[in-house]
Amino acid sequence: MARYMDETLAIEAEEEQDPVSHPQENISSFTNQTDLKVFKALKEYQPATRMELCDKTGIARTTIYDALTRLMVMKVVTKYSPPVSTKGRPKVFYRTISE
Repeated sequence: MARYMDETLAIEAEEEQDPVSHPQENISSFTNQTDLKVFKALKEYQPATRMELCDKTGIARTTIYDALTRLMVMKVVTKYSPPVSTKGRPKVFYRTISE
């Protein structure tokens, strides 16, 4: 968890220095093929959970989690949880940010 927080803080610090003007510009600049594959799968099957993305792409769950984190930092993907009326942890869904 600490590693994730350190990486997130470092990425946020970089964003403050070099803001991105338009999220769609980021899509063409993906350098990581995994991020691109996850983004394309999410565009096709949204909204989707991490496990659904694992099933659709064949990518490991932890790799999906890392890719989604990077995509959220790039502001091209967002996550949400629908309200639930039962006990337990709610499902977390991901979707692309529409322009």
